[in-house]
Amino acid sequence: MTDAMTTATSPYAKCFIPLESDPSVLNDLMYDLGVSKSLALVDVVSIEDPALLGVIPRPALALILVLPTSDGYERHRRSTKKMVEGAGDLKTEAIIWLRQTIDNACGLYAILHAICNFESTGYIPGNREALLNDSVDLETMYTKAAVRGSTLPPPAEDEVDLHYICFLRSPNGSIYEMDGDAIGPVKTDLSLKHNEDLLDASALECVKRCIARGDADMNFSLLALVANLGDSD
Repeated sequence: MTDAMTTATSPYAKCFIPLESDPSVLNDLMYDLGVSKSLALVDVVSIEDPALLGVIPRPALALILVLPTSDGYERHRRSTKKMVEGAGDLKTEAIIWLRQTIDNACGLYAILHAICNFESTGYIPGNREALLNDSVDLETMYTKAAVRGSTLPPPAEDEVDLHYICFLRSPNGSIYEMDGDAIGPVKTDLSLKHNEDLLDASALECVKRCIARGDADMNFSLLALVANLGDSD
């Protein structure tokens, strides 16, 4: 960790090695965190082709988007302050948001946003920031996953140009954009009907908007949290 990372002006308490956006890596971390193997993250290889979308188990309980930290992303993140302030009472929506206090750990925060807001997992930490910052077990589990990728991971202190965010639905169908580097959960202007999930048109529109803000950088990838059809437990 560099001295700059420990200054009072830094939003981060420590640095982690970035996670590779490989479903097997992310799933192993998710299971180590205590999530049931009846769930899995899977690649969404197209948001336009109905045939390719059709092979993904439904319902999709959350989406995790990996996107470039372009100027368009940064403008959007700054603009979300008013959206967060106008979102109303989050207790009514039953949304759990985690402020990112560990640099380069956005993949972890995206996973936590997905599973903490899916009540069947039962994974809702209490003192959230202290748990994440201080847990030796969590850091050990995370590091185990981070070094498993197919590419050599960069040093923890390096700045990377990719970022993970999560999309989820509230109990009343509102679609939220969950970014630990924002100032809170962003309630979008889109929603889902009772029988729709996060691979239906409104949720995919949220993804398309992020891609449009990418300033022609198409280095995006998308994963969905779904039932694990390969689970034999």
